[in-house]
Amino acid sequence: MLPSRPVAARGLKIAGAIALGAVALTFAACGGGDSPGQDVPEGSVAQVGDQRITEAELQRAVEQQEAAARTQGGTFPAEGSPEYDAARRQLLEQLVLQRVVEFEARKCGKPCRVTEADVTAELNRIKKENFQDSQQRLDQFLKESKLTVADARRILRLRLEQPKLYNQVTRGIRFTAADARAFYRDNPAQFRQPASRTASHILVKDKALADRIAEQATAANFADLARRYSTDPGSKAQGGNLGPIQRGQLVPEFERVAFSLKDGQISKPVKTQFGWHIITANVNPARTIPLAEAQQGIVTDQLRAKRDAAFAEWRDKVLKEWNARTRYADPDLAPQPTTAATTPAPAQTTAP
Repeated sequence: MLPSRPVAARGLKIAGAIALGAVALTFAACGGGDSPGQDVPEGSVAQVGDQRITEAELQRAVEQQEAAARTQGGTFPAEGSPEYDAARRQLLEQLVLQRVVEFEARKCGKPCRVTEADVTAELNRIKKENFQDSQQRLDQFLKESKLTVADARRILRLRLEQPKLYNQVTRGIRFTAADARAFYRDNPAQFRQPASRTASHILVKDKALADRIAEQATAANFADLARRYSTDPGSKAQGGNLGPIQRGQLVPEFERVAFSLKDGQISKPVKTQFGWHIITANVNPARTIPLAEAQQGIVTDQLRAKRDAAFAEWRDKVLKEWNARTRYADPDLAPQPTTAATTPAPAQTTAP
């Protein structure tokens, strides 16, 4: 057992998930155009530019979302409920946004072009990494998700087009070494690194064994001794390494010694409710990260921030333009102004 108190709940881990049905749009939701219902062809729920979104297409998206909920052990709202209407509205919003991405990628031209070969390569990659390269497994997943191959290919095309659009819109943006030096100078607090320490231990039940191990232990062989003797299943395979430690996380007897050790020092056996510990610590004193060490990270982070801001500005302009060209057959299906920009659109399906 680790000599620690519980400090936080652990998050659930979902392994190997890949989005096929969901397009993680970098576009925020757009509001409905004026005059809902006007000039929307019969059998359609929305008109985006010169393209219609049919009732059948929206219903298929709902069925795909229901299938995804079942696959993930969840439920989908009952038809007729306010939650069902909200989910249907969000799914239509996604379909509208998909049309916008398609239109903008087409307008972008060659830099944003995604070929059939590109889509096939991406589908093959997903098949290999998530379905053991088995066409049968992939087909079964698509069937369970109520996705056709054409659906999957269109979704993947959109997913490949989005980074191309982002790169095209932000292609002229730079953040230079001189910019990094200025940022470093103007933000000194960001580069002050507080003192920290990591701890390793060997846990055994018997004091006599703990004494013998402590006599043998050196910085060079500590990890090997932990792998050989320690009874702590959480750190044994890591050579006794407990990672970074903070005051208040550890049982008092262990903490008192762990925070008194100098860098690389090895303790005498320490008794806690878990047994006998031999402890060592690595101490990193407080320091200021030098510019030479920080510069590349500054350039990477700030360039991304500048590009994101430029893309957001372009996106808002584009969505405003498309908002005026989007109509809904039913005003209740149009995005709600109070929630559209903050509510994440539901994923249509996720592969295990």
